[in-house]
Order: sequence, then structure tokens, then C-alpha cells
Amino acid sequence: MDEKKIKIVYFGTYSKGEEYARNLALINGLRKVGAEVNECHIELWPEHKDKMVAVKKGIVRNGIELLKAYIKLLIRYFKIDEFDFMFVGYIGQIDVFLAGFLKLFHKKPIIFDAFYSLYDTMVKDRGLYSVNSIMAKILKLIDRWSAKCADLVLLDTKEHIRYFCEEFGLMEEKFLAVPLGVDEGNFYPREKEEDNPVFEVLNYSSYIPLHGLEVILQSAELLKGHKDIHWTLIGKGQLYPEIRRMAEEMALENVSFIDWVPHKELVERARQADVLLGIFGKTEKASRVIPYKAYEALALAMPLITGDSPAVRELMEDGKHCLLSKMGDAKALAEKVIVLKENPEIRKSIANNGHKLFLERCTWEAIGRTILNKLEEMVVKN
Repeated sequence: MDEKKIKIVYFGTYSKGEEYARNLALINGLRKVGAEVNECHIELWPEHKDKMVAVKKGIVRNGIELLKAYIKLLIRYFKIDEFDFMFVGYIGQIDVFLAGFLKLFHKKPIIFDAFYSLYDTMVKDRGLYSVNSIMAKILKLIDRWSAKCADLVLLDTKEHIRYFCEEFGLMEEKFLAVPLGVDEGNFYPREKEEDNPVFEVLNYSSYIPLHGLEVILQSAELLKGHKDIHWTLIGKGQLYPEIRRMAEEMALENVSFIDWVPHKELVERARQADVLLGIFGKTEKASRVIPYKAYEALALAMPLITGDSPAVRELMEDGKHCLLSKMGDAKALAEKVIVLKENPEIRKSIANNGHKLFLERCTWEAIGRTILNKLEEMVVKN
């Protein structure tokens, strides 16, 4: 490959907020390794942190909003210079069809960051639609054909890729596993201002099933006799009312609930904790993804406990980079919390090793290099 920069147009109605670090990671990562990235972007539903909530507004209303956004997007597209690849950013399951149409004219490869399956997320994981509903069938078709529109599809884990291939009848060669990445402008190690008077266990969550908030509460109940352990749960979402009722019924005085806080405050609260929690739900999706908060714990050099799964073992080693706890098992989680509380040397070791792993494999630059290597391979083949 010669020294000519690969030129990329990053296309779509993708999200650019701090809460959606995926696009930040891909755009900045590619730039860090020498690619020229020009954005062709109109954000859809900027008022919604959780884009799945926006999807629930209905086909007609969303269709009108999408049409308006696409008109603006096309105006911008026809002003851009020549490029080598078109990237469709997350969330782009509809955008990729527009990108596929434009490919009839520009003839360049399309790279689609699928990020997750709409069908899996809304039907099987969150249970917003029944498996036999018309909407479920539509979402499944969108997942299959959005992937077929692209020349290369990005997902976060090999386990996730296997699911796409089996569920939607796709070939593994079409996919590339790329870590999620984090908002590196905020998630980096800092010294704690002071030691906590009690051992602080922190989880932040959008309260979806795969996060396993009920498991965390059950663990807190098992340890409520330990007055020197406190649990803080930050966020809101689908299961929030149910989890609050559960906490009240358990009469948990060792658990505090906090609504969503500004991004920078969330980072500050995370780094002041003693241990950060990942996901513990028993849904199928929980076994094939690694959540943002796990990467963010590694980036902050914080001790992490998360659910044991094939996906997380693709990246992390139990006892070295984190502590893994059996999914859905409150007793196992409680035991891991006690291990970290009583062994500061283990906390320090997994925090340091986790951060080293992050620097090696999960930084913007590492992510950019993984993708650029694949793009260069595609250029050579063509």
C-alpha cells in the first residue's frame, strides 16, 4: 500500500453525544492512524439518549422525521469530495439502505457499524414486541438486509458476529469484531481525592434486562449486614419502577438510587468508587456483548466485576483484568464484592492489568488500526 491517505466519508444520522462513544471511537481512531475522515451527518432524535425510545414513537412520525433528515443529508452528500470508503455510523440500520442506493453512483465499499441487532434488542432482550408480532418480523428483515447492503459489517465481539450469522443467514467473512471504545476525553485514570468511609460499589445503567439490576439488588440484600459496604445505582430506564419497588420491599438501607447525572459528573462518581459493576442479566444478548461500562472501568483503571460470558472472555481474563461472576447469580456477585473489599492488593492488580489491556486493545488508536488494516486488505483485494 502506498502513502496515499485512505479517504472516508462517515455518513448518516448517527449519534454524536458523549453517551454514544462508539462513533467518537471510530471517527477519532481512524484519524489517529492516518485516515482522512469527513463527516456527512444529520443527527436524528438528538433529544433522546436511548434511541430505542425514539423508535417507539411510531412508523408515521418517525418516517416524516427520517425523510426530512435524509433530504438534508443528501444535500450535504452532494457537496463532499471523492472518497475511498463510505462508513455508516451507529445507529444506522435504515441509513445503510440510503448508502446502498448512493453506491449505485459512487461504486465505493460501504462499511456499516451495526453495533447491535434491532430484533435482538427490542424483541428478545427488552421484550418490547412479541417474537411472532409483525414488528418483530420487520426488525428481523431490517437487520438481515441492512447487513447485506454493506461490504463490511462491524460488531463488538466475535460472539455477536456468530449470532448475526446464525440468526440472519450471513457469512462470517462479512464481519469484523471491533471493541466499543470509550469517550477518551473523560474516561482516563486519576487519583482518588480521598478514601471512602465505606466500601463503595457503583453501577450505572439504563435499566434494561441484560444489565441484571435485580441481581445487584439481591447481592446488596445478602450483604446488608455489612454496614461498611454501600451500593449506588445511577440511571433510569425500562425496568426502573420495578427495581425501585423491589428495593423498597427488601428494605435496603445500603443502596442509594440516583437519576442520570451529567456525563462529567458520572465519570467523577465512577472514579471515586471502590469497584465498578458491569452486567449480570441472564438474557441471551448479555452473553455476547461487553458493555460500555466495562470498557470505561478499564479506561479509568478501576476494579471491575462483571458477568462471566463467552464475549467478555474474548477480551478479559478472570482474576487478571477483572473478576467474573456467574450471570444471574446474586450470591456469586456478593462473594466477589467481599473478595475485593478485603483484598486491596487484588483491587490494585486487576485495576492496573485492566488498564494495560485497555491501552493495548481498546483505545481509539488501537480500534482505528484494526479497522484500517482491514480496509487496506480490502483495497489490495480490489
